Amino acid sequence: MRFSDILRTAFINLWRRKLRTFLTVLGMVIGVASIVVMISLGLGIQESVLNSFASTGSLTTIEVSSINYSKEGSSAKYEKLDDNTIEKILALDGVDTALPMNEAYAFLISGKYSSDITILGVDVEKAEEFGFSLAQGSLPEKYTGGSKYEIVLGSMTLETFINMDNYSSSTGSDGVNRVTLDSRFKLTFDPSVVYKDYEQSSIKGRSYSVTPTGIMSIENNDFAWHCIMDIDALTKLAKQNKEHITYDEDAYSKLYVRCSGVDDVEKVSAQIADMGFGTFSLLDAVQMAQQQTDQIRYLLAAIGFVSLLIAAIGIINTMMMSIYERTKEIGIIKVIGCSMKNILEMFLAEAAYIGLFGGVLGLLASYALSALLNSVTRVSGFVGIIPAYLAVGAVAFSIVVALVSGIYPATRAMRLSPLTAIRNE
Repeated sequence: MRFSDILRTAFINLWRRKLRTFLTVLGMVIGVASIVVMISLGLGIQESVLNSFASTGSLTTIEVSSINYSKEGSSAKYEKLDDNTIEKILALDGVDTALPMNEAYAFLISGKYSSDITILGVDVEKAEEFGFSLAQGSLPEKYTGGSKYEIVLGSMTLETFINMDNYSSSTGSDGVNRVTLDSRFKLTFDPSVVYKDYEQSSIKGRSYSVTPTGIMSIENNDFAWHCIMDIDALTKLAKQNKEHITYDEDAYSKLYVRCSGVDDVEKVSAQIADMGFGTFSLLDAVQMAQQQTDQIRYLLAAIGFVSLLIAAIGIINTMMMSIYERTKEIGIIKVIGCSMKNILEMFLAEAAYIGLFGGVLGLLASYALSALLNSVTRVSGFVGIIPAYLAVGAVAFSIVVALVSGIYPATRAMRLSPLTAIRNE
């Protein structure tokens, strides 16, 4: 028999038993739809996790600190993070640029209101490259000297101003904040200027006029709570206030390193750690999250696979029933010269048809179910994803499952004795 004859005969045999074929295909539809929808939900969760990490910062950025904790967590190693170190890191393969930072604790004063702030000194010309985003205004200009100091306020800085005389907020009962971006501000590093009962040091701290140029975006989780100033301006102020500030002029508190691509992050991070520095990147957190989402995805896939397994059992049952009903027919086609190979191929073709129809219809059902579920889960921040490889793989897998399920019945039919089969009633 030609292969086309086998396919045609297999289809006719299935068509002769429409209801049984329909129910068997329906089992495959449910199985395929279950496993595709479950996997799509797992992929959706994974994509949601990746997007949430990506929104908090760049996946190609590594945060470098001068303290490196051992794997056991019982000891810490300190290395100086200075300009020489930055040159070595910039020389590493896969590193694009670096942004050194320094922190300082200070106080902002506006009229009778004041607020404790943390100033992050950065190279403002590189700040946007490292994800510094503003809700309004702009970053300070590069400091070139003089007494003009510019600062970007943290996302919630204006809401933290209070009157230290009676501890009342700058935001009145009418909901209006008395301190705005257009208010006049003074900056000091001396706590006694703000806290009257604070023990003064031998040198009275100076106050500086500062001009806010903008407000950090609340979505910028890495830097949203800091006030931003050009690092050269902050260094100059720190030198003039050594009695009131802990600030190492020859080293940085931390360093942000941007890699050429995501694939370079792990390698560069390991090399920096070998230098004795602590490292952290969003990719580390992503990898941990991926391990958790992979477990969820495997669990969901296993649940869907159970439905497909039940469908496979249904195929075996259908094929066995077909053999019992067609025993005499099998004997006759053997007697008239049909080879055992042709019989095997015919029954396997029937199983493949069931797998194909079940796979295609199951995939269509998956798209419909996924759209329905997405309308509900979209509120939670994730949607099921059915990529092309999953769609093609689902149909191919259903055919393979059907073929595997049909091997035993097909082999059973192939091995029937012609004489015994013909005598069967």
